[in-house]
Amino acid sequence: MKISTRSYCYLLFWFGLIALGSNLTPYFANDYRYFLVQGTQDFVGSFGDILVSQYRHYFEWGGRSVAHVIAQTLLWWGKPASAVAQALCYVTLILFIYYNAYGIKPTLRLRLMPIFIISLLLFMQLRAYGEVVFNIVSSANYLWTTTIVLIFLLPYRISMERDLETHILVLLPMMFILGVLAGWSNENTAAAVATGLGLYLLFNLRMHRLKLWQCVGYTGFLIGFALLIFAPGNQARLDSMEEKGFDALEHTISSVDIFFESLLACFVLVIMAVYLRFKVRSAMLQYSLPSLYHGSMWFIYTGVFALFLMIFSPNFPARSATPFTIFMIVGVIGLAKVALERFDNLLPPKISKALLILGTLFMVSAMINAIYCTIILNNDQKARDAEILSQIEAGKTHIVVSPMHAYTYKYVYVADVRANPDYWTNKILASFLGVESITRKCDYPNRAVSKDFMPYSGRYYDSECVIKVNQTPDVAKAQK
Repeated sequence: MKISTRSYCYLLFWFGLIALGSNLTPYFANDYRYFLVQGTQDFVGSFGDILVSQYRHYFEWGGRSVAHVIAQTLLWWGKPASAVAQALCYVTLILFIYYNAYGIKPTLRLRLMPIFIISLLLFMQLRAYGEVVFNIVSSANYLWTTTIVLIFLLPYRISMERDLETHILVLLPMMFILGVLAGWSNENTAAAVATGLGLYLLFNLRMHRLKLWQCVGYTGFLIGFALLIFAPGNQARLDSMEEKGFDALEHTISSVDIFFESLLACFVLVIMAVYLRFKVRSAMLQYSLPSLYHGSMWFIYTGVFALFLMIFSPNFPARSATPFTIFMIVGVIGLAKVALERFDNLLPPKISKALLILGTLFMVSAMINAIYCTIILNNDQKARDAEILSQIEAGKTHIVVSPMHAYTYKYVYVADVRANPDYWTNKILASFLGVESITRKCDYPNRAVSKDFMPYSGRYYDSECVIKVNQTPDVAKAQK
């Protein structure tokens, strides 16, 4: 079998970029929390510590044990090993988007253009790219878990086209284990997949095509999902939120805005899905390639449902749109293949060429900018570490640090401490360091444009943070 050299060179290029960006990105916020064994000040020093930590976490804070085992393992490994793992996961994600889109088993024969389009859409349309791809804890919760879900779904996607050739004695345990891991991943994704996959299995039952391995995999998935949503820590976390004034009705109303913002952030994918579906149905191609068409639409509907379910979640961060985006990409690539069975081109050649050139220029320039910003942050973190160490050695328990010179935007995640010592990241880092408080000298002014819609950023010269904003009396006192 001939290997597609160009495709693998391109994937190797992305592997290097993600490894570089991950290695340069400093640890932030929850990273420091998961460095430690849950409920202690002890550093994770073995995989056994991780299991103990996640056992406690399951009862005290939440059920995402699979995601947090991955996160704590990566943090335990440290950099650059975790950066290599992040890059490997990202490349694996690209490959399994490709395999699921076409309904094919893993192969070395890859076509470059679909791989390029998948990477371009991931880069352009992931709403919180920097956080989901480069930050360890966020990536474990979304990048890694969604990749696991795609690996689990691939046999079902293939079965829409043809029977699997894998031996049943291998397939049954594999599907059960993958099912448990996939179901025990992420609440909204698992709920959407449980619904969509259940409907598919009911269809197979009606058509007398239901297989034993499909039932075993789905049973494993439901077991994993039950372990996720019925974790005692979920209630403990909700009780903590309610004590701080959480209002379910008010949150649900505000979540509707976030839902539509997420659709807007993925407007290219939404337009592509609508256009390709119209193109396919206008030529009645859904009847000539029904499995490919319905498999693609299954992913699109499941992704939209996963995003919709977040409206009713107690927390709706921008990063939670990740599964929606990835499932949409699978569906769009599949629909494009259906359309190309009849049409030579989906758009006029000149327009297609212009869009590819513009997309490539944007991707290259934005990634260069992101690497530039992570270099700045990496240097800032080294200076920050020196500041903290010198103050701790001097016996200070109220630490004051200089601001970093880049902050969060679409492709870079910066959950830095603030001037307010009660800010959530400040509390996490203070607890990690074993000091009473940590603050930074001042905060940068708020920006008018939402960070998720900013494709570029640059170096910020603090000059006492341009103007001092949100400075607390505690900071002023500490500076004296």
